[in-house]
Amino acid sequence: MAKQKNLYTNDRWFEFSRRVQLRDGNRCLKCHRSPPNVVLQVHHELYIPNKKPWEYALSDCATLCKGCHAREHGHVEPNSGWFLMSIDDLGDLIGTCEREGCGNDIRYEHLTYHPEWGYKIVGSTCIEHLTKKDKNLSAKVLTCYRNISSFAHGTSWYQGKTKSDKPYVGAQHGHDLIRIYGQDGGYAFQVALKEKGRKFHHFKDIVRASGKTLDEVKELAYITLKGLTTEDEEEKSMLRNLYRSIKQVT
Repeated sequence: MAKQKNLYTNDRWFEFSRRVQLRDGNRCLKCHRSPPNVVLQVHHELYIPNKKPWEYALSDCATLCKGCHAREHGHVEPNSGWFLMSIDDLGDLIGTCEREGCGNDIRYEHLTYHPEWGYKIVGSTCIEHLTKKDKNLSAKVLTCYRNISSFAHGTSWYQGKTKSDKPYVGAQHGHDLIRIYGQDGGYAFQVALKEKGRKFHHFKDIVRASGKTLDEVKELAYITLKGLTTEDEEEKSMLRNLYRSIKQVT
């Protein structure tokens, strides 16, 4: 445990954390707050055995403030993810709100349930906080990160060669293709779209990604492919901004 803790004092972890936070605009993706009002931390969305904390792809991680990070790991009562089971009118202020930090007398008992925290009785005011939906862009951004991470790690990448005998690492997404050329420090990628009614793929321009790791190039290639194929203008704009953020982080 001590050895694992020491990894988070390593200079490479500090540098990796800086890059993640820079990508996210130096703000918490859950509550949107930024320093000096909060302390920012980097949260791993998944854990891969034997990988050091800084050896992940950027999309595997998200910037959270200390409080939101604690809630994500279940150390602090979460503000969302609760389900309203029933409402009971006690007829007078004879009940007690069980929400952490509240304890007010209540008349209406709202029985709520959280998959990881079990049942809790709260009042009319607190129920609005515990059952509210995430209606902000941060939820979409986090979902986007998870999709990118899933593609980078879960896709079957294969070794191939072009007709001119140029080696590449390839993957398929739906009917479309991604090819990554080069090696550490000198990668480039290309996407190929399968257009309806056409037998062959349409290969787009080769994009250079100098100074990026293979995982980062996989992220950039996937974002490019999604940006070219999505018809959702909001998603297209989000992907465009994310692409620029990753390209600029060095």
